[in-house]
Amino acid sequence: MGTREFVAASNRKYSCISSSGEIMRRRFTLQQPLLAFAIVSYAAQSVSGQSPESTPSDIHFSVRTRGGQLVFRVGEVIPLELSFSSAAPKIYQLDMATYDRSGRLNAERFTVQPSSGWKDPLSLYFHSLGAIIGGGLRGSRVLSAEPIVIPLELNEWVQFNAPGRYSVGIASSRVSKLDGPFGDRVGTVVSNTLSLVIISPTEAWQGETLNHALAALGEPNPTAAVANQPNPRRDAIKALRYLGTNAAASEMARRLREPDSAFDFMFGLVSSRAREAALTALKALLIAPDFPVDGRFLTTMSIVALPENMTGNIIVQREENEAEFRKDLGSALGIKRDEALAISATTLLESDAGSQSLSADVKRQATQQMVANFQKLPAPKQAEILQLRWKTMDHSLMVPLLREVAKRYQDFAQMREMNAYEFNNASAAALQHWYEMEPDMARPAILEEILRPRPRFSAAVLGILPDSDLVEVEQPLLQHLRDTHDFDVAGNLASLILRYATGAAEPQVRGFLDPQLGKLACAVQAPLLAYLLKHDPASAQPRIERAMAARGRGFSACNHSLLQDVSQVQNDHLLEGVARSALDDTDPQIVSSAADYLGKYGSASAEEALWAHLDAWSQRWTGREAELRYISGEKMDGVYQAGAGTKMIQALATGRSWMTDEPKLRRLVRLSVDPQQRQEVERYLEMWRQRPWTIQFIPFDHGQFEIAQYHASSLQGAKDKVEQFPKGSKFRWFGDPAQEGEAEAFRDLSHFAAERGIEIVRAVK
Repeated sequence: MGTREFVAASNRKYSCISSSGEIMRRRFTLQQPLLAFAIVSYAAQSVSGQSPESTPSDIHFSVRTRGGQLVFRVGEVIPLELSFSSAAPKIYQLDMATYDRSGRLNAERFTVQPSSGWKDPLSLYFHSLGAIIGGGLRGSRVLSAEPIVIPLELNEWVQFNAPGRYSVGIASSRVSKLDGPFGDRVGTVVSNTLSLVIISPTEAWQGETLNHALAALGEPNPTAAVANQPNPRRDAIKALRYLGTNAAASEMARRLREPDSAFDFMFGLVSSRAREAALTALKALLIAPDFPVDGRFLTTMSIVALPENMTGNIIVQREENEAEFRKDLGSALGIKRDEALAISATTLLESDAGSQSLSADVKRQATQQMVANFQKLPAPKQAEILQLRWKTMDHSLMVPLLREVAKRYQDFAQMREMNAYEFNNASAAALQHWYEMEPDMARPAILEEILRPRPRFSAAVLGILPDSDLVEVEQPLLQHLRDTHDFDVAGNLASLILRYATGAAEPQVRGFLDPQLGKLACAVQAPLLAYLLKHDPASAQPRIERAMAARGRGFSACNHSLLQDVSQVQNDHLLEGVARSALDDTDPQIVSSAADYLGKYGSASAEEALWAHLDAWSQRWTGREAELRYISGEKMDGVYQAGAGTKMIQALATGRSWMTDEPKLRRLVRLSVDPQQRQEVERYLEMWRQRPWTIQFIPFDHGQFEIAQYHASSLQGAKDKVEQFPKGSKFRWFGDPAQEGEAEAFRDLSHFAAERGIEIVRAVK
């Protein structure tokens, strides 16, 4: 009897799955190392009786089943409890992520004996998609003698298909040292071995399990699950997912669009032992008049249709399956109704943005059907269509809908309430697209919205008029600002004052600001200070300095982000002086903000000030690294101090107005105090040493650029940075010409560089 082990391993592919389930391919760079995202792909690996590395002697890792149960039926949920503790206090930390395999960074590896009678239930899923995007926000806890327990279901990784005795061991990479670089694990910690007995299920047990799950799913969905408390609905979803019967497969297919169970039921269908029943149910729903078919449904169906033991190019076969099912969906549009028709039509249109292009006739038909049934869609779907799917539509058919949605209005008491948020997002997108297509007709609607006592949108939406100012809206905006007590409304009004008010409004703006400096909501204070900066910098500077100095009880703490908030909407060279002074502030969060501003906007002379302050910071904290660690439940003072040092290092390494070459980066290594800072600078060094240097085009916000270790948020910013490199420099360009704006950006930047003796060439695929 052999041993089989598997683990999801990292990969440099750039594929991901959208929220609707369709596959999108993107190239991108993660600039901040503390974002817990990774691109991962599945890999099955075999070992021949090799034992994992041993667990450090001062860490204890054990696994048991919840309740101590050791006998389970095929298809029964096997709940595990992973327990971690350490005899060495405040030395180790534990990654607390508990995502399922749709997002987990695969911290555990499972070793099962014997090697037959079980399988990885999601092997086909991962192989057929190539790669996914994984990760998310993550927390950690410090290990101590008191065990920390992490729950998971073994079924997520191991599907037992035959009765027998099995031994299961787990190796985990969740443990890292508190003083180590981010993500630097101590190695693998190894659990005890579980001995499980798997028995055949009876039809009676399967029926009872199904009925119990369906009864729980029929109960009202709780608004939020409480940690460590029973969650009958979640338990029912898991039971249905792992059961593996024909009836369970049919139920999962029917419930595939339920928000809280979509991924579970997708995984349950692609791994079901009842694959024929699953495919039959999916095919029936594909053409059912009242069933909405979205991208996730088609992706699921295309995987379920694959032979379970398929060899060859699985990715290509899955894509061919999906293309065929899209054709079937197109043929079924004629019998779809209401919301099902609108969503199914939108799904077809979404395919036009991917690898499956639609004919003009099909695109026109799908747009017509979507428009005709748009008002029957839920508000989130309406917002998604107008915000994210606009490019896929036949625009000539959209104008009447845009007019209607743009002008609809509902006076929600709370704009942040989810229904209000989605309803207004749809109207905002409609208004913007309508203005693009019919500016003269849309202009009165924009003015009407600006003049509401409670405008729903900020200048990000309503600032699209070409007027530099609008005298007729100035006084109403100021009066509405004085009258409102809703800070969302006040934020919208303040941004519109910045955008459209003339300099004549300055006394009224000062009169509103002065009594409340440092106390206003950040989204209100920042645009009003930016207004003063725009019309009278001399008046703005002392008020910005007062707002930066405001702190303590009764103040809003907006000084921690004030420089960023103001500069994003109205920058001015005087902010550099404020930022330089702020480097001496006693609040490390303000120092962080100042360093960040100087890195992004500071002049070349700001570099010297940053070096001086970083030298002083490094001298102060060298030898006191332990005080900079984050320890759960303890004060954050040290973390904020570490953040100040990190921001100064990042500003110096990636500053817009200066070049940081290898000698400077080595100096930053020496000045780094904690391992995470050192790891960050080593990453910058690696990018700098790469020859030719690289330029990565990112198709976000009209095009962004990664140039060696630098980031440019615009084409002009990219030109400014490239121009700082010495004559004779060479760059390799990474980008997809199919991405919007990529080809034009490459031509423009490469021509600009060539005129300065710098070469940019496309990377060879």
